[in-house]
Order: sequence, then structure tokens, then C-alpha cells
Amino acid sequence: MIALLDGIVDTIEEDAVVLGIGGIGYRVYMPGSMLNELEVGTTTRLYTHQHVREDAILLYGFTTDQARKLFLRLQSASGIGPKVALAILHHMSPVQIARALQYGDVAQLTKVPGVGAKTAQRLILELKDRVADLLPDSEDNIEAPAVKTKAVGGKKDPFNDIRAALFELGFTDREIAVVLHDIGDEIADKSVSEGVKQALRVLAR
Repeated sequence: MIALLDGIVDTIEEDAVVLGIGGIGYRVYMPGSMLNELEVGTTTRLYTHQHVREDAILLYGFTTDQARKLFLRLQSASGIGPKVALAILHHMSPVQIARALQYGDVAQLTKVPGVGAKTAQRLILELKDRVADLLPDSEDNIEAPAVKTKAVGGKKDPFNDIRAALFELGFTDREIAVVLHDIGDEIADKSVSEGVKQALRVLAR
């Protein structure tokens, strides 16, 4: 089983890359979003899955091992094959997919061409408890980072810790401001952990 390839990008095709290694060209099928990261003539490492069919042996490759793992888990859901799994990974990042599955975000998943509501619901039902390890460590068990609490008008800002936690997870000030404006009343009396999780559900849409 071929699990990893280091080689020189020889050709970039519509849905695959030809990777040159020791005089041999390996055709590796990839999500379009990751193909766009490659450049002919450069050396790259791909994390691969060797898929054996009756009529062919195919290689699927990814620029991160996280994406490779998610590709395999998506296919473990009933009715999901390599084509649909690649499409999902083309339109969404691994973290976005993991969030959508864990938080049951059907709307986000159905933005992917070929994924209808029933397919999205099936993915969520079968995989929502199997993606926590693919989320950032800070999101898997969310705790507010140690930050100095700012005062607003002489009072403690109730969203300061939530804002800081979302910022640590990589969201921009604008994204955080919008989500807090939209759901501020709903999370005002919740703990920081609950508030961040609810904000993440909204941000994943």
C-alpha cells in the first residue's frame, strides 16, 4: 500500500497530478483546491491512499495527512465514493468539513455539488462522532485562553473571552464581530465554552 510520495511535479491535469519519482510517473488524483497549490517542476510530498478496483489501481493524494484521513472517513459513510469525497474536499477545508459534521450543519454540506440534503444528513449521522480528532486541539475541548479582560464603560465585557477564543482559532476580527452581533443575546448568559461552540456552529455555515 502506497501511503506517501515525495517527487517532482511533472504535469498538472484537470483532476490529477503526475509525480515523477526515480524515472517513474505516478498519476495521483487530488481535490482541485489542492491541485491549485502545486507548481510544475517543484518537489512536493503527497499523503496518498491506494484504491484497488477490479479494473484499476488508483492513487488519491493530499497535501496534508489530515485531508487523507478525512477522505477515508467520508468514504466509510454509506453511499459515498471517492468522487464525492474529493468534491467535498475541493469545496471545503478539512476543518470546515469536520465542524459541519460535528455540529450537524446540513446547509454547509449541501453547498457542495452532488451532495443533497439526504446525503448530508447521512454523513452527519454516521460521522459526527468520528471527526473530533480532526479539529484543532483548542476546539476539541474549548477553554478560554488566558487573556486580560477589557472593560467596556467601566464594566467587564461579557464576550471578551469568547472573542479571544475565536481569534485563537483563526477567525478574523470582522467574522467574530458579525457572529457576536448576530447571536450575542443568545449566548450572553452562557459559559465561555458553550458560547464559543454556538458561535462555531454559526461560523461553519
